[in-house]
Amino acid sequence: MSSPAGDSTLTRIGVTGTVNVADLGTTLPVGLAAWPTGWVALGWISSDGVIEQTNETSTDFIPWQSNSPVRTEVTKGTTTYKFTAWESSFDTISLFYRKHADDMVAVGSGATAAIQFDEGGKPQQDLRAMGFDIIDGVKQRRFILPNAAVTDRGNVTYKADAMIGYEFTVTAYDDQATGYAVRRMFNEGWSIPA
Repeated sequence: MSSPAGDSTLTRIGVTGTVNVADLGTTLPVGLAAWPTGWVALGWISSDGVIEQTNETSTDFIPWQSNSPVRTEVTKGTTTYKFTAWESSFDTISLFYRKHADDMVAVGSGATAAIQFDEGGKPQQDLRAMGFDIIDGVKQRRFILPNAAVTDRGNVTYKADAMIGYEFTVTAYDDQATGYAVRRMFNEGWSIPA
């Protein structure tokens, strides 16, 4: 038997990483440099990690004289990222409930102090910049979404044997200023063929 025609040094695992968020229009990182001022990591992410999904819809063009298409065109494409944040911080609560600092007030003082905000009415779209670092040892992937929104939120479970988590599905939108929906960077030991 011959050995498989593969290169195990090019296999990757999403061992760890960060999920980052910033206000729309915040300076984007250059390459794999540190995230600029204004970006915040959402902290602990559940062991499910980050799930990327690309959904495409296409249309087949079938001529009158045939049963087979002569052309297929992609008519819709979306890229989403799903993850569950395990930290209850201003940043996760803000993103999950679509509230900003000016929507919140501090009430009470001392041991009974609390942060308060109200919900109701039609939810407004809450556009943010998002970024994902996926790290496997010294190898790294970075995805930057300059124009994104939380388009689906999972259930929040309150029970003794479960971590309170905030499940997000984030959708990337085309950004007019940058000209892209997702910028992808790979530092993984492969290069562009000459």
